[in-house]
Amino acid sequence: MRKRFAFRTIIGAGLLIAVALLTQQSAVAGQTTVQVGDIWFCDESFQGGVCETEIDTGETVVWDFEGANAPHTTTACGADCDNPTDNPLWDSGIVQGGTTGDDALFEYTFDQPGTYRYYCEVHPFLQRGIIIVGGQGGLVGDVNCGGNVDAIDAALILQYSAGLINSLPCEENADVNGSGAIDSIDAALVLQFTAGLLPSLPP
Repeated sequence: MRKRFAFRTIIGAGLLIAVALLTQQSAVAGQTTVQVGDIWFCDESFQGGVCETEIDTGETVVWDFEGANAPHTTTACGADCDNPTDNPLWDSGIVQGGTTGDDALFEYTFDQPGTYRYYCEVHPFLQRGIIIVGGQGGLVGDVNCGGNVDAIDAALILQYSAGLINSLPCEENADVNGSGAIDSIDAALVLQFTAGLLPSLPP
């Protein structure tokens, strides 16, 4: 009887350890690190370009400033990094060059799918990035992931293009005409489609 109890205790303890290890691994797997250097995010090859990072919904992005000599920030742009919002979704504040340890790290967890643009406030034209959060829908014009295209989607596109909101749940569906920008033309196309004036939306 004692042997059976001891065996069950060992098995139970083993399962608890396994669960703890799996939880620890998934926590690590749920993080993506973006290296920050001088005038670039991700890698030196992105100097003067746009760093693109793809993650899943619920994952955390960690910006590591330890390799930077100059001061930098990671700051959400909103709809357009050429005209960034005054109320960014996240903002690290200025991180001084040469910072190490926890002081060199900034993290943000993305709970909603979409495309999030960011930049360095110190180097706004040279240092930019995009976080693409998976889990989005694929219906052109369906920017709220509602499964259909309606006037609410048009309203959200207008708010986003005006900088009133920082992101869209399915932002990749918002550039209706494929122009490379999300603007009032996309909203107008959605409204025309929902009113029956257009038989379909591009492509």
